Amino acid sequence: MKQKIEGFHLDGEGHWVADLACGHKQHMRHQPPWMERPWVLTPEGRQTRLGVELDCKRCDEVQAAVAEATRAACLEAMTRAYEEGGLSGLCAEGRWELAVDAVRSLNLTEALATKPASARVDEAGLPA
Repeated sequence: MKQKIEGFHLDGEGHWVADLACGHKQHMRHQPPWMERPWVLTPEGRQTRLGVELDCKRCDEVQAAVAEATRAACLEAMTRAYEEGGLSGLCAEGRWELAVDAVRSLNLTEALATKPASARVDEAGLPA
């Protein structure tokens, strides 16, 4: 997910780190010949990169975890409603209508709050 650079700071080892709009951080190392980022070495160079968008890997991880948790919650609600409809004697069409209604009325906020540990994120948006 693209996020704008809002600033820079040095980490404990003296490497420059970009502060992204989402609150995550990303190292901006200049280590020739592997990484060529001479602009990071000067205040002027860093200033030219403010507002530039970077791919935030942590946001991508969070987005994927939320999508997977949403999919799981929808499948669970749909399966449960379909099975309950069968036990209630509904025909196949009625069972599917019940299943679709279950997904439409699913409280995703609640479902995501109880998602599996592998899909949880902390207050900083990092996988927990």
